[in-house]
Amino acid sequence: MTLDRLGHWRLPVIAVMSLLIALGVVVAILLVGRTPTELNGSPSPRATASQPVSFAPLGSTPQSAVRAFYEALAEARETDDPSIVEPFVNGIRSSAYQTAAGFLEGQRAVGIASITTINELTNFDVEMNGDAATVTFDHRDGGYDIELDTGQPLESPVALPERRKMAVVLRVDGRWLVDSFENVNP
Repeated sequence: MTLDRLGHWRLPVIAVMSLLIALGVVVAILLVGRTPTELNGSPSPRATASQPVSFAPLGSTPQSAVRAFYEALAEARETDDPSIVEPFVNGIRSSAYQTAAGFLEGQRAVGIASITTINELTNFDVEMNGDAATVTFDHRDGGYDIELDTGQPLESPVALPERRKMAVVLRVDGRWLVDSFENVNP
C-alpha cells in the first residue's frame, strides 16, 4: 500500500476508534457506584450514591441491622407507611417502631412525606452484651418534603448536619433487630 491509500483510511479509522472510546466511557459511567449485587441483576436495598455499601446480610450483624432499619425508614418516609420498618425492629411495641410510626403519622396528618437523598451511616462502634448490642454511629442524612397525595416537591433538597446516634439491637431467633434508637448529641 502506498502512503496515499493509508491516508485515505485514516479519517474512518479515527472515527471508529473515537466511537469505541465514547462507548467505553458511557459503559464505565453506568457501572460506577453499583454494588456486585446490582451488577448480577439481583435486587438490592435502596441506596444513595453517598451511602457506604455493606455486604453483610441484613440483620446478620448489629451494624447491618442498623443499616437495614435506616434504609427501611427512608423508604417508609416516602409513603408514611410504618409497616415498611416492621421486619427490621423488635416488634411493633418496640421503641424503634413506635418512634418511627409516630413520626410518619405526624407527617401523614399534615399531608407530607419525605424523599431521602442522603442516608450515610459511618464510624460504627459496637458494644456487645450477649444477645443485645449498643451500636453508636455517625448519621448524615438529607432530602426534601413532598406533598403526600401528589408527590410534588414542597422544598429544595437539604443536607442535615452529621449527628452521632445510638441504637440498641437485640438478637431474636438468630437475627439482629433494632429495639430503640436516639440521637447521642442532639
